[in-house]
Amino acid sequence: MAVKGINFSEVKEKALSNHEVKKAYEDETQEEALRAVLIEMKSKSGLTSTEIAARMGVSQPAVSRLERNVSSASISTLQRYAAACGMQLKLSLG
Repeated sequence: MAVKGINFSEVKEKALSNHEVKKAYEDETQEEALRAVLIEMKSKSGLTSTEIAARMGVSQPAVSRLERNVSSASISTLQRYAAACGMQLKLSLG
C-alpha cells in the first residue's frame, strides 16, 4: 500500500488559518528573532556568559536563563545585556 506524503506548506497554511494558532506562531517567531539578536550581540562582543554576567552585575545562570527565555525579559534587562556587550538596544515598530 502506498503512503501519501503530507505537504508541509498546506498543513502550515491550514493551521495558521486558526487565529489562536497564528498568534502563538507569531509570538514564537518573535521570541526566536530576539534570541538570535542576543546570540549575535554575544558573538560580536567576544564575551562569555560569565563575562556578560559580571558586567551586568548578575550571576552567570541568570544570563543563561535570559538567553533561553527572552520572552520574559524586561526592556531594561535587555538594555543592560546589550550594554554589557558594548552595544545599544534599539527598538522599532513596524
